[in-house]
Amino acid sequence: MAYAYPPQPAYAMRTTAPVSLHVVAIFQYLGGLVTLGIGALFGLAAFDVVPRWQSALDSASLGRSVDVTPIIVAIGAVFVVVGLIAIVLGRKVQRGRNWARVVLIILNTLSLVSVVWQVYQTSLLTMSTIVSAALPVLFLVLLNTRAARAWCRYGTY
Repeated sequence: MAYAYPPQPAYAMRTTAPVSLHVVAIFQYLGGLVTLGIGALFGLAAFDVVPRWQSALDSASLGRSVDVTPIIVAIGAVFVVVGLIAIVLGRKVQRGRNWARVVLIILNTLSLVSVVWQVYQTSLLTMSTIVSAALPVLFLVLLNTRAARAWCRYGTY
């Protein structure tokens, strides 16, 4: 006698990440895209705006001028690399890689520690420090839910 459906395992395999990890991944994607955009603006400034400024400074000054194009290109490249890393971390945590979840937990903890250190140094709690602490706390909570831990360890939740 054949069964209509094959027997199911004791736990059901999920095909998608839990909502908490989707939220974290979307914020990682958005942050990575913004950072890539900033890197692109640095590239645009290095190859379009800076030569115009350089020629204006050369004509206005009699002294030796310094070429800042390589510095601006290096800064833009750092922004591009950081943006790509943010996007990759978002994708890896969404796909259930526990190492990416741990890296994001460490980075958000460091971000929260820096905000606490800023409040300690200035002895001033402002709205900007509260806002700066809100997202890391939210991400720490979302990355440590039972569903997120289970998805990153076993592919289930």
